[in-house]
Amino acid sequence: MPREKKEILPPEHCNSVKEYEGTNYWRRKSQSILDDKECRCEICGRKRWKWMPRKKKWKRLRFSIHHIRYSTVPNERREDYMILCGLCHTICHDILRYENIHLFYGLLAKVVKRFFKYEGIDTFQKW
Repeated sequence: MPREKKEILPPEHCNSVKEYEGTNYWRRKSQSILDDKECRCEICGRKRWKWMPRKKKWKRLRFSIHHIRYSTVPNERREDYMILCGLCHTICHDILRYENIHLFYGLLAKVVKRFFKYEGIDTFQKW
């Protein structure tokens, strides 16, 4: 007889985004989103799952779920997050990190913020 899966309930309160993203609830929820075979990066269009004909198996690329707004946590809707490949996610965060270094990064950061649709700077801290 197969083991019965326990239902994972959303956390009642977390003090930070990092704490929320470390919960079993978010891990299972994000994994179920990324397990879809048609999962694509919303910036470059790369597919997460790639069929390897010689090995006759699927290869999984590193992808992540990027929160756009935290106001609906833990009941996120599809428009509250983006699915990104590891490369696009890293590049966008690096641009935001370096926005004050040079005018060029500042201009790129404006594009990234518009694309990520951030609600405001306070959404990075807590919801």
